This record gives sequence, structure tokens and C-alpha cells, in this order.
Amino acid sequence: MPDLSRLNLRTTSYLCEFTSGSISRGEDFGARQYMETKAKAQIMWIDQTVSVKQSELPVLFGEYFEITRPHAGSSLHSEIKRMAPSLLLFDFDYPERPGLKLMERTKREFPSIPILMTTMQHSESLAVWAFRARVWDYLVKPVSERELVRALSALQKLTRHTNERVRNRVICANKSPIPEENNVAPRTTTPAELMPALAYIEQHFREKVTSANVAGACNMDSFRFSRSFRTAFGITFKEYLLRVRIKEACRLLEKPDIAVTEVAYLSGFNDPSYFSKTFKRYAGVCPSEYASSTEHRDVLGDDRLALIL
Repeated sequence: MPDLSRLNLRTTSYLCEFTSGSISRGEDFGARQYMETKAKAQIMWIDQTVSVKQSELPVLFGEYFEITRPHAGSSLHSEIKRMAPSLLLFDFDYPERPGLKLMERTKREFPSIPILMTTMQHSESLAVWAFRARVWDYLVKPVSERELVRALSALQKLTRHTNERVRNRVICANKSPIPEENNVAPRTTTPAELMPALAYIEQHFREKVTSANVAGACNMDSFRFSRSFRTAFGITFKEYLLRVRIKEACRLLEKPDIAVTEVAYLSGFNDPSYFSKTFKRYAGVCPSEYASSTEHRDVLGDDRLALIL
């Protein structure tokens, strides 16, 4: 397993639906007001979903960018040359080898164009591979409105500061193999069946959460739920819950004057000792060390534990 504490990855992973969540209007009013006075940069949406009959983007994409799509009868290379987008969005549900190879090849052919990758299926190996392929940001669906605004705002700023030196750079070939789990056939689980599970975890992760509770929210028995969850997300329900709690702990530890023991309980851990050991397994440092030094947060990226979810 790679040393995640040394990877400076700008990964973002999320728990709620694209269209769910709330955001303070005061937080981004100025940014949106400024955005409306500027011509929108163009983002090309390259839809690689295989299990969604009619995929669509959250409306926020249209607020920040002009959305275009490549013509179905033309090659992606020729469409990018013709339309000259500022950004590329490769949208996956269950990434497979052909789509990932297309994204990798596109980055080599157009090294100056940032690529945003969105995916429903997630694994550490896939995220590491994506960043080695020079993907600019990696989002795990579904995503909250607040976090989507953060990502789109950063991309918007990026398009304003692209200079000639970046446009002329050359991307070396990514020698890392595509993860084995992405060389198989598409999954058959309907992701919508598991959306209640994600919502339930988001609301109750600070409490005692059992597989039976979450399965009931999805109208499934425990066995079917466990199997469906692992098929859809590549990890078990318990592992997912643990990662949600660690992600919340990271957020709390960035606040000044908060005790590690308090963070443990607020994140859903009843045993501070177990919390410290588990946190170090993911972050590479103990909670107190993470809280006292911004250096560790910078190494892990802007979104704290880059590969947790």
C-alpha cells in the first residue's frame, strides 16, 4: 500500500447527494457575484457512465462554466481541438479500462487542459492511479453542494491563471497500470438503492450504527445490503463508516483548542485509544500531531485525508 501521508493529492470525497446539503449564502456570495460578471470558461463533459441511463450534471456546473459535449460521431481528440475547452470533465460511475485509457491518452495529448474526474466507484489504488495520470481533481460521487462549490471555485480560479508556460508543458506517460478492479465488467448494482444508506450514515455516524439499521433504510436484509454495498463502493459498510468518522475527526482537529478525546467522541468513537490508533493508520500521524502542525495537513492536501472517501 502506498504511503498516503506523503502523497500531495488534491482529492475530494463526499458523502451526500450532488444536490443535497446546504451552503451559507454568505460564504460564496461574493465569489458568485464576481463570477457572473465574467465570461464563463468552457468545460467539456465526457460522459463515461455505464449504468446510468440518463446521466446529468448538477446545476452548479452550469453556474460556473459553459457546459459542452463532444459530438457523438467525432473523435474526442478532434472535438477538443475544434471546441478548445478550458476544462475536461471525465464522468464515471464504474470506471473501466477503455474509459480510463481514453482519459490518460487525452491528458497526454492536451497537457495544458485540467481534467476533473468524477466517479461513483472508488478505491485507493484508483485515486493514486488517477493522480499519477495528472488528473487535477478526483471527486467521489455523490457529493454535497458545499464541497462541489469548493471544487468548482478552485477550477474556475485555475482557468484564470493558466499561463503560456503551462500550456506548453509535456506530460510524461503514466507507467502505473490501471488497477485490477477496473479491468472487470461493469457492476450491476443499482446505485440508487444505496443512496438511503449514505444519507443514513451522514446523519447518524456519531451514534452507534449497525448494518441492520442501514440495511433497513434501504429496504434490504443485512446480507443483501452488505453484498450490494461492497459491490458498489469497493469497500465494506463498516470500512466506509470508519472512514466517514475519520474524515470528520480531521475537520474537527483543525479547530483550535479542542481536545483529542472530545474529537474522538464527536466523531463517533467511544474509545479514545482506539481512535488514536485508527487515526494514525489513515493519516500517518497521531491526532495531536495532526492538530498541532499545519505541515501534516498540507502533505495530505486541501481536503485533509485525501483518499479517505
